[in-house]
Amino acid sequence: MIYALSADTSHIEEEDVYDAELIRFDGYEDATFFHPNIDYHQACGAPEVIEFVGNLESAARLDHLFTAPLDVLLVSKKMVRVLESVRPFRYRLTPATIYSKKLDHLVRERVSKRRTWHQVREPALRNDEFVILQLLEQLDCLDRDRTLVEGVPFSQSGKEYLSTEGAQHLELRTPEGGFPPVFFVPELLFYCFTEEAKQACDKAGLKGLWWRPQR
Repeated sequence: MIYALSADTSHIEEEDVYDAELIRFDGYEDATFFHPNIDYHQACGAPEVIEFVGNLESAARLDHLFTAPLDVLLVSKKMVRVLESVRPFRYRLTPATIYSKKLDHLVRERVSKRRTWHQVREPALRNDEFVILQLLEQLDCLDRDRTLVEGVPFSQSGKEYLSTEGAQHLELRTPEGGFPPVFFVPELLFYCFTEEAKQACDKAGLKGLWWRPQR
């Protein structure tokens, strides 16, 4: 089984509430940290450390956070270690800092949502245990003829990309040596996680993960 991964939001009871909200920077709109061939620091001017304002209680107990305005793959360092234990894979980690939402008015400008000069050094008011995970290679493994979209093969569907709900049947060709625990397929708008990756995360007791079966 192949899975897409989303942040589990069952603990959030209100609309427009997130675990972490981005402190914006010039070019943030394009800084998805998704495509393997893009260095988002160079292409979009993303800072070396991506900063957020968020719920530190949630960050302390979860391993994948629900973010806005961009839904980046913000995961705990522990989760990266768990994925590495399944099988080595190529990736880039962008460090992240999450400041307590109590400091929102101090670290973010009210209108632009950009960073202020205010520095936060108190450990209880910040979390530095998360990173943005970006894969650095792609697998051209989609079987375009056996993957079905609205009853027809993907190759005949006229579509270029598939979302998590886009295929009736997703068929991937297993590469020589097998799949890495998480991988990027050019036609898919999400990262793919293997059954082994899911089982390793479950065994490690990771929290905040919503696994969505894809085939």
